[in-house]
Amino acid sequence: MSRSQVPGERVRILADEFLAIPTTSYQQRSLGAALALFLDTATKTALHRAELVSKSALSRLLNEYDWDTAQGWFVLQEAQWDALRLAARRKHRPLLRLSVDLTSIEKKGSTLPFVRVYNDVHGIHLVVLFAEYGALKFPIGYRVYKGKGTATPVTLARELLRTVPDSIKRRFRVRVLADSGFEAAAFLDEVRHLGFEFVVGVRATRRTLHPGEVTVADCPHGGYVELKNWPHDTLVLGRVDRGDRVFHAVSSELLEGDEVVAEGKARWSEESFFKEGKHQFGMSQFALRTATGLDRWVLLVFLAWTLAILHRETGMTLEACAALALMTVMPSVYLNRLLRTFLKNEEFLRQHGYSLHYARCNS
Repeated sequence: MSRSQVPGERVRILADEFLAIPTTSYQQRSLGAALALFLDTATKTALHRAELVSKSALSRLLNEYDWDTAQGWFVLQEAQWDALRLAARRKHRPLLRLSVDLTSIEKKGSTLPFVRVYNDVHGIHLVVLFAEYGALKFPIGYRVYKGKGTATPVTLARELLRTVPDSIKRRFRVRVLADSGFEAAAFLDEVRHLGFEFVVGVRATRRTLHPGEVTVADCPHGGYVELKNWPHDTLVLGRVDRGDRVFHAVSSELLEGDEVVAEGKARWSEESFFKEGKHQFGMSQFALRTATGLDRWVLLVFLAWTLAILHRETGMTLEACAALALMTVMPSVYLNRLLRTFLKNEEFLRQHGYSLHYARCNS
């Protein structure tokens, strides 16, 4: 098998295993049509736009049918971790970056599950774990923030970090990236307990014990600090001036100040996923009224993104990769579109002296 065939083969294996999870051929066909919908980045992700099955069939698949969603998550995450391990073969303890962040899907009304107001946004709020190694960038898992009186985003992020397999911990040096929304001592404790490194944003008002009882805003770029409520380790401070605001981050490793800032910027890979996931892979178009529907919708977004990334090669856009993955995973959908294009242009072709005939070959 040539190197150019490997990405397509991985995509096909993952998709085949995932689409085989429902126990009936009817549900398998509906799940394939749903996946094709999420891979079509040029079209708004809405159930009525699905091909080969009806809107009601997809609604039942996502909201009602008892296929094993947990198995779907297992298949996806195993494929993601395996891809990361394979990409790191023959490397000695390479660096894997894990970002945690919260994204809000703005929604009106209150009929959708888990709609809350948080940070002045009325909608559904997801804490997402995102892994990056080289060209591989995957959303690995998520938790829903359910509002006041429930687990906080920091607690949900700690839960996500605990899902990282032991085999990944042994294979990689893991560095956790997060913004100042996750600066809590409990979060830093969790990262430290798991044996991970971290670069985490902190507020300018965060107080220190070293180089004195001051705030991080009073400390120099690249200087050593000890946080007052987290005195376990000496940390390196990085600061970056962005016009009218100054941002600060601390590193558990003895990096240069500019390296701390650069690592902080690496977190934007997850921000890029939030943007593309919402606007091209359909995450913001969620409109199902059940918690099961939300879980399956997010699963399909994560799967579609992963299939596109697995198909990605140098110079290819994410949209082109998604289109290629769609042809690989659901050739019947692509063929259906191709035939419709021929039919729509049949009169035009005839006017210019062309007569088009096609037939299916069984050999």
